[in-house]
Amino acid sequence: MQLTYRFATPAERDWLEDRAVTVSEIVDFRSMAVVGQDDASERALTQVKGVDAAWPLLGQVVLDPPVPLAQALGPTPQGLPGGVMAPLLADRLGLTPGDVFRLGTQDFVLTARLVSEPDAGAASFGFGPRTLVLREALGDSELLGAGTLYDSNYRLALPPGTDLDALRTDWRAAFPDSGARWRDSRRGAPGIDSFVDRIGAFLVLVGLTGLAVGGVGVSAAVRAHLARKTETIAVLKTFGASGRTIFQVYLLQIGAVTAIGVVAGLILGALVPLALAPLLSARLPVPAVFGVYPGPLAQAAVYGVLTAFIFALWPLARTRRIRAATLFRDADASGGGCLNGGS
Repeated sequence: MQLTYRFATPAERDWLEDRAVTVSEIVDFRSMAVVGQDDASERALTQVKGVDAAWPLLGQVVLDPPVPLAQALGPTPQGLPGGVMAPLLADRLGLTPGDVFRLGTQDFVLTARLVSEPDAGAASFGFGPRTLVLREALGDSELLGAGTLYDSNYRLALPPGTDLDALRTDWRAAFPDSGARWRDSRRGAPGIDSFVDRIGAFLVLVGLTGLAVGGVGVSAAVRAHLARKTETIAVLKTFGASGRTIFQVYLLQIGAVTAIGVVAGLILGALVPLALAPLLSARLPVPAVFGVYPGPLAQAAVYGVLTAFIFALWPLARTRRIRAATLFRDADASGGGCLNGGS
């Protein structure tokens, strides 16, 4: 459950704890990490996450050096709370374990570098590298007061068999004006869903661009083919074929070639990923399911047929302008005397 610009009230927190096995409170916000004082200070934007002792509910945090999280975020020999940073941010500020940095008005000691965090995929968009500290250590930082911008997240480990929809409905009935946003394990990372959807839309646009470039080649090939058939078309018109009939004849020919090309493309598009599945599965960071999906294949077939039709339509339409007199003009140009009455 996520709240914006505030933490859960005691009544809300009690409601959550009554229904969950474990509740973890996290606060997430942007701030400036500062090293040094006054004009000699160095600053860098960071996405701060304040966690409690229950975090993470699932998974493990990887630190460098590999110290326990409670030790890394707990009190240090300097009498200051500990904190961990993403390597990019630590390098930007020139920090090594044991150095002091500041968030707001609170000093922290860098105890380790943050290699990975288990819930990074479910986090909202960040504007800077991650800094991880204890939630209670931010109490004197003046970064979580009235008017400051932050999100509070409450992770709930629920008993097995909990009705997730009923739980959210009960919350909204008990606290109708809370403004809370819910997310559960059925869609744990909607940001990733949106990212994948946008990448899919981008790839569709890239594919359409490729089809448009290929369509130019289709148009050129159709023009070249029809140019070689000029005399044939003129002969057909001499025997009384209408422009519509000639258009339909060559449209059927191009349609047959298009069908062969589309079918070949669909076969390649379906079989190549299956053939490369073992190699791709070993390299992808998430499980992947390879198979034949009729919906996308049908969509690809429609795009291919429409591209061929659109780019072949204009050259085909020009066949209506070819006249029977072309035979006489071409014969004259080639020096054929029989059509000029020379014999």
